[in-house]
Amino acid sequence: MAKTCGVGKRIIKDGKEVYVCDDTRSKLLPVLQKIQAEKGMISDSDMQTVAGEFGIHPVEVYSVATFYAFLSVKEQGRHIIRVSNCVSCVCAGSGQIIKAFEKELNIKVGETTSDKEFTLLETSCIGMCDQAPAVFVDGKLVGSLTPEKVVVLVKELRANPSKLSGLYPVTSEKRSGNVIFSEIAPYSGLKKALELGRSSVLEQVRSSGIRGRGGAGFPTGVKWNLAAAAQSDQKFVVCNADEGEPGTFKDRVLLTEYAQLIFEGMAIAAVAIGADKGILYLRGEYLSFVGDLETELDKMRKNNALGQNIMGKGFNFDIEIRLGSGAYVCGEETALIESLEGNRGEPRNRPPFPVNTGFLGMPTVVNNVETCIAVTHIIAKGVDWFKTFGTEKSYGTKVISVSGDCKKPGVYEVDFGITISDILKLVQAEDTQAVQVGGASGICLFDNEFQRLIGYEDVPTGGAIIVFNKSRNMLDIVGNFLEFFQEESCGQCTPCREGIPVLIEMLEAIKKGERSEKELSKLFSLSETMQCASKCGLGQSSPNAFLSVVNKLI
Repeated sequence: MAKTCGVGKRIIKDGKEVYVCDDTRSKLLPVLQKIQAEKGMISDSDMQTVAGEFGIHPVEVYSVATFYAFLSVKEQGRHIIRVSNCVSCVCAGSGQIIKAFEKELNIKVGETTSDKEFTLLETSCIGMCDQAPAVFVDGKLVGSLTPEKVVVLVKELRANPSKLSGLYPVTSEKRSGNVIFSEIAPYSGLKKALELGRSSVLEQVRSSGIRGRGGAGFPTGVKWNLAAAAQSDQKFVVCNADEGEPGTFKDRVLLTEYAQLIFEGMAIAAVAIGADKGILYLRGEYLSFVGDLETELDKMRKNNALGQNIMGKGFNFDIEIRLGSGAYVCGEETALIESLEGNRGEPRNRPPFPVNTGFLGMPTVVNNVETCIAVTHIIAKGVDWFKTFGTEKSYGTKVISVSGDCKKPGVYEVDFGITISDILKLVQAEDTQAVQVGGASGICLFDNEFQRLIGYEDVPTGGAIIVFNKSRNMLDIVGNFLEFFQEESCGQCTPCREGIPVLIEMLEAIKKGERSEKELSKLFSLSETMQCASKCGLGQSSPNAFLSVVNKLI
């Protein structure tokens, strides 16, 4: 491995500060992941060796190795069991699952068995909310657990861990939809994009009015045009498949059942901006999907839909898969890019923006899974067809993940403009007290607000819908969200790092009735500061649930 210095530095170029690095350092995280998989930990000697190979200081390797939840610098058991503590799993009884594991293994959470066979941990949402309570064990997802199933699972782990993938499917019930779940001929979107050419593809995406489906809702056409206009010898397309928002699991279905459409959408983006390389950044919890995704990529290469001279049009583009390692903040696009470059997944200051200075300092478009699939349909079927769905301010459809207190949790595609009330009917929810829209970073709507619409003109969402019936204590729910943010914060900026613990402390006081109007006023002021001054979306959105619940209950 070639040594390199100066990676990850900001330099002055043409009178401007720019970010530059080469591709060598970007291999650091995959190398650490391989060591973790082979040895179960990353030792001091491993870090020394890796540092020497990369030409960096060992403390830089240590910094990365200790940032990601799925990497460890301490010895762990041969089998690592991570019990999800997301709110859907807690409501479904994850506490009882933890107790069952503790009893069966004779250890507590955070401990390793004396024979070094098992380590028991808690973890954030693993994308199995519709099959809660769930665990992530040895790289595999296991859902719909009961204390009785825990006993069986442990016995299977002792006997034959490979059996788990067959016994516990990760598919999700889904309903038909008009766009994402509709049928189109394989590669028809890419074929048409190559026929239309770069400028026409950009115009179609712009005129479709599609906005990013990850929650922020930035116009996709604007993002692509900015990247297309950037001057560079190389550009990148990145698909953000690192959904980690509590209550979100739609990508699990899209990745396992619509992978070709995702990759096709990435290729269309590459046509539009002039990129020759794409990266799918896949959350670490979806490790077991890699084999099937690689098979789909190979199929596309054999069908001349990826690789050199695609469809005889002189267009070159290929895609590789990179794995995350358990860091929610890497869902933020600049943190994701930092992770890809072999660094801690900490958000960057902006500007510069990724469309100008992204991966390896090159112009980069980052779109999420659902956006990539939607673009494929838009190019294949046309702008007018796409605009027949949704509302005048929110075109198209939205894929939502519904979990919590309902009879039919799962993944649904709905038209923008649907009401919360209609969603509750769709999933057969009864006696509903509140609905959290947008996951932990979203807002909580109570029963007098169920006529509000899903759409950018009213309640935008990345797709997570969590239903709570009247038996739930909503202050406990908010506490779960705040603890999640405290755990997942990168700690880089003061408003987020210091503000979240204060909110947790005050929430406990509120639950005990120990609060005054003056204290609440200061708390709301702190929340506003966090929303305005935090560096990334994690800190900015962390007070949302707190404010939307406390304002209505207190």
